[in-house]
Amino acid sequence: MKIFKLLPFVAVLGLTCTAPLASADTFVDADDTVEYRQQAFSLIRDNFGIMAGMVRGEITFDATQFQQHADAVKHLAHIPLAGFSGAGENVTKDSAALPKIWQNWDDFNSKMDDLVNAAAELAEAAESGNIRTIAPKFIVTAGTCKQCHDNYKAD
Repeated sequence: MKIFKLLPFVAVLGLTCTAPLASADTFVDADDTVEYRQQAFSLIRDNFGIMAGMVRGEITFDATQFQQHADAVKHLAHIPLAGFSGAGENVTKDSAALPKIWQNWDDFNSKMDDLVNAAAELAEAAESGNIRTIAPKFIVTAGTCKQCHDNYKAD
């Protein structure tokens, strides 16, 4: 059971250790690029889902657990952009990423920055251990995800 609690952190450690090294010219092909960003987003989703359950009251709120997941998202939020940067709009095979990303790169990049900043603020709010302090920051962070999903992801 304890191993499952460690998985988010092992994954974050592995990705954060390699993330600064990743750039568009790092990937062997388009499939690698897509897989890289999809895995990063998957880890963000998994950590975010647990926090969402706590905010909604579907999972018992545990301040320590929430902090761990908020910290994971804070670090993970930096990672996916390398899977888009310089990749060109042809890197959408087997992906829900729309070509609009590369056609509106400045806006997309700004929205990714919004995610990074909101995730950092959420992690800081989580330090309070108070769900009333955390919930508004969680909603803002969720909103940054929605911005990209609404504009740049085929669903």
